[in-house]
Amino acid sequence: MAAASESKVLKEIGEDFLCCTICLEQFKSPKVLSCLHTFCEQCLVTLVEKTGALHCPECRQEYQLPVGGVPAIKGNFFMANLIEIFKQRLESRQGAELKCEGCQENTATHRCMECKQYICDSCAKVHKNILLTRSHTLMTIEEYETAKSTCPVPLPVVKYCSDHNQNEPKLYCETCQVPVCSDCAMVKQCTPEHVHRDLKDAADEYLTEFKAMVDKLKVKEKRAEKNKTLAKQIHSDLIEHCCREERKVRIKAEEIIKKIKREEQRLIDELKNNYKMKVKRAAVEIDEMELKHGNIKSTCSYMQMMMHHGNACSISLHKG
Repeated sequence: MAAASESKVLKEIGEDFLCCTICLEQFKSPKVLSCLHTFCEQCLVTLVEKTGALHCPECRQEYQLPVGGVPAIKGNFFMANLIEIFKQRLESRQGAELKCEGCQENTATHRCMECKQYICDSCAKVHKNILLTRSHTLMTIEEYETAKSTCPVPLPVVKYCSDHNQNEPKLYCETCQVPVCSDCAMVKQCTPEHVHRDLKDAADEYLTEFKAMVDKLKVKEKRAEKNKTLAKQIHSDLIEHCCREERKVRIKAEEIIKKIKREEQRLIDELKNNYKMKVKRAAVEIDEMELKHGNIKSTCSYMQMMMHHGNACSISLHKG
C-alpha cells in the first residue's frame, strides 16, 4: 500500500538527485538559494570563505547573504525529507540486519522518530532516561515498518528551525501560530506581542481538537462510503435498465419491421391482382394491333408491287 501511495517522483528518484553538485555527496543540511538550486551548508560556507561572496555554482546568480551568513539561509526541508524517505526505502530493500546507530554494536530494535536513528534496547532505555530525549517518540522496528506500510503518506520526520537548523522547535508562538526554537523566541520574537507556550502543551491541545475532527470525519467517511455504495448501485441499475430497454426496443423494432414486410407483400400481391386482367387485355389488344398492322403492311406492299409491275388487265381486276 505504501508503494502504491508514493508519488511518481518518489518511485523514479535516483540517488544522484539527492547529491550536492559541489561535494558530489548526499546533501548534509541542505540550503536552497533564491534561484532554487540546493547545496550543502558546509559547501556554501567553504565557498564564501574562498571568494568572499556567494554566487550560485550552478547558474552564477549572485546571492545576498542574510544576517548570520550561510547558516541563516533557508533550509530545503523538502530535500531533507526526500533524503530520509530515500534512506528508508533503501533500508527496506536491503533487508539486512540493522545495527544500532548509537553504540554501533548491538542489533537495532527501535527507531527514534525525532533523531531519525535506529537504536538497540540498551540505547532506547538511555534515550528515555535522558532529559533532552525522554519526550522523543520510540517505535519498535516492527511497529515502524507496519506504520510505513499502512500509512497513506510517508511518516513525518522532525523539522528543524529554518534560521537555526540545528535546533528543534520546543515552543509554539500563539501570535504567529508556528513552532519556534528557543533562540528564535529569545532573539526574533522577544517582543511582548509574541506569546509563547510549550510546544507539547500546544500539540496536546490540538490533538484533542484533532480527535474531535477525526470523530466527525469518521462519521462523514461512513456516510460517504454509504453514498458511494448507493451511487455504484444506482450506476449498475441504470446500466442494467438501459440494457433491458434496449432489448425491448430491438424486439419492438423487429416486430414493426416484420409487420411492414407483411404489409408490403400484401400490397404488392393486391396490386398484381388488380392489374393482372388489365395487363392480359392489353396483351390481347397488342396482338390484334400487330395482326392488323401486319395485314395493312402486307396489302400496302402488294398494291405498290401492282403499281410498279402490274399490267392493265391485272390492275383493272383489283379495282374496288
